[in-house]
Amino acid sequence: MPASKPSTSEQTLIEQCIRALHEKDRSSYSGKFVQGFVHNANGPLQNLTMLTEMLISGVDFQDRLFNSHADESEKWSDLLGKQRKRLTQMREQISNMAADLREFMQLYEIERCGTEIDINAVLARMAKVFRSDLFFKHQVKSELRLAKNLPHIKALGRDFVPAVFHLFLNAVTALKEAPKKELIVESCVQAGEIVVRITDSGFGPPEELHPDVLFDLFESRWQNLDNQGVSSVQHLGFGLYAARQLLLPYGFSVSLERTGEATSALIRMPLQNKPA
Repeated sequence: MPASKPSTSEQTLIEQCIRALHEKDRSSYSGKFVQGFVHNANGPLQNLTMLTEMLISGVDFQDRLFNSHADESEKWSDLLGKQRKRLTQMREQISNMAADLREFMQLYEIERCGTEIDINAVLARMAKVFRSDLFFKHQVKSELRLAKNLPHIKALGRDFVPAVFHLFLNAVTALKEAPKKELIVESCVQAGEIVVRITDSGFGPPEELHPDVLFDLFESRWQNLDNQGVSSVQHLGFGLYAARQLLLPYGFSVSLERTGEATSALIRMPLQNKPA
């Protein structure tokens, strides 16, 4: 027996709950990167600590050597070379940490204040920020194929950035148990639209599921449980649903496309998109 449609008051409540869910997700999704960011920061901080100790020790030895015999010039030269190398390494470590923090902050600023969105900037920074995901950083081969001089789009960063995040996360999740772990992110202009394509080589959803089903919040839950290498990661359906709902008010569409063994998530944006 088919389920009855919700009443107007029930539908209103559902919509309010979904909006609240979006708000909750918007404020918390970046927390998924905290573990990876701490991991990424830990190594440079340890290196900086060791290099600082070595520099201090080297300075003490430098002072002693300076006050010793003049025939120690070869040792003096060698010491200066090592000190220079340590300073260079410290500069590189600090630069890497600063770059990671800068990518986080720039993406955050786009999300918080953006109204004219540079699509390539969001895609490039999202790919860099995802290096804080330990699996992505160490195991996934990623490639950016971004068309030059794309026009900016009129959209709020608070909607566009989380939508892109969900599509990235879905792709990375699909790669976790795949033998080939590749992610390709593309942008281009086709037939009067800006098209973003995020393609992964992982296990996609079951063939018997129509792609549109995966965008239904209450129908898109699926889980492959066979023992022949298919992903056993449970998909609860919120990511694709959220991406579509966040971008729908702008006249943007989000869809899935299967091509051989790969799955692509596409965002299509008319060049003259309407404001939300």
